[in-house]
Amino acid sequence: MTSPTIKISIPGLPPPGSHITVLITRINLNPTCVLVELWGNLSQERKADHQYLQQSIQSPQNLFCEFEGNPGDQCLVQVDTTWYRSRIVSRNGSNYRVFLIDKGWMLGTTTSMLAWSEKEHFKLPPEVEFCVLSNVLPLSTENRWSAMALEFLKTLSGRSMNAFVQDVLVPDRTFLLHIPCIEKQMHEMGFSRKLSPEKFKDYVYKSLHYDRGETMFTEHWTVPTGNKPLDMREPIEKRQTFMYPELPKGTVETVIITEVTNPLRVFCQLKVFSQELKKLTEQITQHYDCRAISGFVGPLMLGSPCAARGSDGRWCRSVLQRVVPTNSVVEVLNVDYGKKQFVHMDNVKPLASEFFRMPVVTYVTSLHGIIDNGVGWTANQISYLKSLLLYKTVIAKFEYQSLSEGVHYVTLYCDENQNINAMFDSYERSQLECEKSCGGYAICSYSSKPKNEAQRESQTSTKAVDGTKGKGIGGRLPVDDDLPLNSSVVAVVYHVSTPSEFWIQTQKYAIDFGLLLGGISEYYRNSENQDIVRCPAVGLYCAAKAPDGVFYRSIVSEVSETKIKVFYVDYGNTEVIERSSIRALPEMFKTLPRLALKCKLAGVKPKNDSWSVKDIEFFSRSVMDKLLTVQVISKCEDCYVVRLIDSIARRESDVSRLMCSSGFAETGQQQIELKCKVAIPNPKIPVVLNPGTTSHEAYESSNISISVNPKMNESRPIFQEHMFPLGSALDVNVSYLQSPNSFWCQLVQSAGHLKLLMQDMQTFYAGSQYQPFVETACVACHPDNGMWYRAIVIKKHVTAFVDVLFVDYGQMETVSLYDLRRISQPFLNLKGQAFRCSLYNPFEPTSLMKDWDKRAIAQFQDFVETAASSHIILKCTIYSIMYNEQKGVFNIVDLQTPFESVCTRMVQLVNNAPAKEVSGSSFRLDTYCYSSHNIKRGTEELITVTSVHGINHFYCQLDRNTDVLEDLTLKLHSMCDTLKNAKLPTTFGALCFAKYTDDLWYRGQIKATQPSILVHFVDYGNTIEVDKTDLLPIPKEASDIMSVPVQAVECGLIDVPANVSSEGNDWFKTNATNQSFRALVVAKEQSGKLLVELYYRKTQVNLKIKNMHLLEDKTPNIYQLLILQNGEKDLKDAPIKERPSNPDDGLEAQLTSVSHLFLVVKDCSHRAAFQAEQ
Repeated sequence: MTSPTIKISIPGLPPPGSHITVLITRINLNPTCVLVELWGNLSQERKADHQYLQQSIQSPQNLFCEFEGNPGDQCLVQVDTTWYRSRIVSRNGSNYRVFLIDKGWMLGTTTSMLAWSEKEHFKLPPEVEFCVLSNVLPLSTENRWSAMALEFLKTLSGRSMNAFVQDVLVPDRTFLLHIPCIEKQMHEMGFSRKLSPEKFKDYVYKSLHYDRGETMFTEHWTVPTGNKPLDMREPIEKRQTFMYPELPKGTVETVIITEVTNPLRVFCQLKVFSQELKKLTEQITQHYDCRAISGFVGPLMLGSPCAARGSDGRWCRSVLQRVVPTNSVVEVLNVDYGKKQFVHMDNVKPLASEFFRMPVVTYVTSLHGIIDNGVGWTANQISYLKSLLLYKTVIAKFEYQSLSEGVHYVTLYCDENQNINAMFDSYERSQLECEKSCGGYAICSYSSKPKNEAQRESQTSTKAVDGTKGKGIGGRLPVDDDLPLNSSVVAVVYHVSTPSEFWIQTQKYAIDFGLLLGGISEYYRNSENQDIVRCPAVGLYCAAKAPDGVFYRSIVSEVSETKIKVFYVDYGNTEVIERSSIRALPEMFKTLPRLALKCKLAGVKPKNDSWSVKDIEFFSRSVMDKLLTVQVISKCEDCYVVRLIDSIARRESDVSRLMCSSGFAETGQQQIELKCKVAIPNPKIPVVLNPGTTSHEAYESSNISISVNPKMNESRPIFQEHMFPLGSALDVNVSYLQSPNSFWCQLVQSAGHLKLLMQDMQTFYAGSQYQPFVETACVACHPDNGMWYRAIVIKKHVTAFVDVLFVDYGQMETVSLYDLRRISQPFLNLKGQAFRCSLYNPFEPTSLMKDWDKRAIAQFQDFVETAASSHIILKCTIYSIMYNEQKGVFNIVDLQTPFESVCTRMVQLVNNAPAKEVSGSSFRLDTYCYSSHNIKRGTEELITVTSVHGINHFYCQLDRNTDVLEDLTLKLHSMCDTLKNAKLPTTFGALCFAKYTDDLWYRGQIKATQPSILVHFVDYGNTIEVDKTDLLPIPKEASDIMSVPVQAVECGLIDVPANVSSEGNDWFKTNATNQSFRALVVAKEQSGKLLVELYYRKTQVNLKIKNMHLLEDKTPNIYQLLILQNGEKDLKDAPIKERPSNPDDGLEAQLTSVSHLFLVVKDCSHRAAFQAEQ
């Protein structure tokens, strides 16, 4: 049986055999739909006719009455405020299903949204037609499109393509379109298998008629997966698939949330089947553990059902989603619990037929009404959502199913009938508001007024209060007015964490605050069970009962099962209280600004790495409960740097000087790491047209060096740069990609701040007018989307155009000078979010890898896009920093997913093709090269400690790298002997060769030049002052020396108190330096520092230092106890390191004696307590 050949066409539409341009408006993304169905505009010439028709039908006079309209009738339907042509598909009372003729959509609606229209309005052919992409069917044996194929198809919507009308099935009004570029790509990417046009048309015809319920003799056949062409006369065995029961719109079910990926991907398991699923899992596990079943996993099985053994050893029903042949692992999705995991190929087997009988009752859902506004979800948002949902039983209302997205949209309710969707939405908005008020990134008030009424209205609209009325969720508390620089105010210090972090309250609102406290106290006097917040969210503004029994205004900062952490916004302290101790905060108590201002004491720094308990106690006694004069010196991102003056003090009135003279601090600010150079241009342009200046004179073309001018006028606006230590492992997104040698990344953790900044900039610059300015840092309107972005001008043209770099994304564009605006100072607070990168070259670390061809660039782009489409966060490791001849800075990095490194993938391309020299500008290292030395978590390494700054910061060398270090030393000494006799430049970069106190030369990095030269010896970790005569510049010929990775590995002891005294740190420095240890690597910080446990023979150093810390904390009482026990008065309060010990006993004996003393003291404390009781 073959389908009838139809030679006729549809009047007014392209006939078979014609070449057309089709605008694809929509794709059916249902993976089970074998045919690629799409809706497209086939006739661009009728665009004006459709626009005129659309205007003509916007005022219908004949609205539907009750029970009017039958399936097949043509009418108008209102969507939002617009009317569209439609056809009734079905009716159930006052509920209708209609098909939008000009959009290709199905829509549910009601009687009140329908109207009759004139017949003339339906004569114009539809704006879009139903089409099928010809000659392609899924490669999968299950007749399903893979997730990767669907992602590819999704990108086609909105694109115009050249197409050939292969055939027209007139009775079905279906166009078979041959689009060569799509078919070729899908075939090359392994998504589809080609069919001949005749056989494909046959298959389409039978599929369409089978869908109508007609007998289809091929109903037991599937699409072949072998190399044979499709033969419809040859039956092929049908493979089994999972059954998914259909849930009608509006269904309400009790569900268990088994997995939460993000708000748009939540797995809901019907609770009524939960016990059956547990039994099924046990049966599957028993089945596969007791049998040796062979199975083959390959790319052709993608999307296939299988059994997979997870990390817990249990076998589960799964779907194969990804194959990584190089690592012999696959990614599977557990269909009954929604969990994705990577497993070894040996742990994947074909699923036995008896395990298909139970349907899949775990549904992929999206929270109805929740959107991400195109910027994704933060880790905090996902963590909060998991705390609300994961593994909990909730009520789910299935609002509707989106076939194109493959999800059900649901509204979830918790036990108290609280709407969880609304709670998360409120949390999202309150978190953004909290970031705006506390983070210092968003704009709360603008120094300049709007340029016109439209802009003023736009700004005003942003001040609306979000939240649920009466619940206190999402309400906004205004922040106290900014303290101007160099101003003085009278204030009280209410809370002290350290001298570098304390909170003040000015006296500006003293009277109003007193009235506010009285009002809150009266309001909550008898509120034992009133206004209780049942489901508190992080960021919630509320009233919280403090330990003194009084309610104060607060922000929720953490939520657990029974406890809640709150920040008291008028005082600055944080407390953990019962969940039942918070109340909704009425709007009348939100009008007064938040009064606690975070500050940092100017002109001081701790004597050691951190403030001691005694330092903090002295500072607290000096400032608490007093009226102080606060002088504002500067402002950091989230606090003020201030001087505190006690005008009635009998001694020193300046608190900073008092702390230094009393021995509790040192003069000077806390040390801040030197920042790397970044790609920011000199603020010399753009040149603007002044009166009497010709355009040619003003816009003479010149390139700008992309570097920082350290002597520039500080009043000029500049963007702060990102600076990362070598070895940092960062979570990033790739924001702009030119090639593997030049691409830009953004930090994932800053996405929320950038989102806020973008929102505020659109509001602030809406309707603004161009004004001449001379700064390089500016705000520019993007020529493609009309949005405002932060930018720097990097080149001027002869005409009134400039090249700008969008500092938050890395993209460069040419824009009109009149699309630039002067940047407002608050928009400079957030650092430029994009940092430029280049792939690490493992063969030659001192240069870029190669001049990449198109195939390599496509491979790199595929790696990035695959990670993005799979919602996999890329890990970016910083190996070194290079700069080119224009001083443009490049972070040399590797990008990794949990199972692949892009450098490894690209190295394979280098091995398969001859390397080329990098074209264009030469590059030079600005740092030494980092290496992880292949150190893994959980492994042991033999190390030698070379430099100690403290128990949490020391450097070591790996014993297995001894040969590397010896070879490096020989080469370096030989090079330095040559350099000493050569004529050398008198200026240095950051890197140098430096002479240590042993008169030998080592690799160094200059950390400071004023007041003296400080050099960090990168292979040992020491930092000392060096005379300029003991420095040598590094020549270009020293590439073999530069390419050796840094040998000093930065470490810290794990699970050791951070506030160990200076005596404890000194003891560790004395006994650990140049000593060999076994180091167990427990964790790795984002900066690259290793957290380790140290072992000296059989002694664990970490534990002994913890015991020593406990001993030192009790030192005054310990000696009193010893005297009480022994009646001796000759025991002195000496530090541990000064007590007698036998130097020949070694480190292990000293550690053991410390432990013994701790046990003795503990025993003495019990005896003293007994004697005191007697």
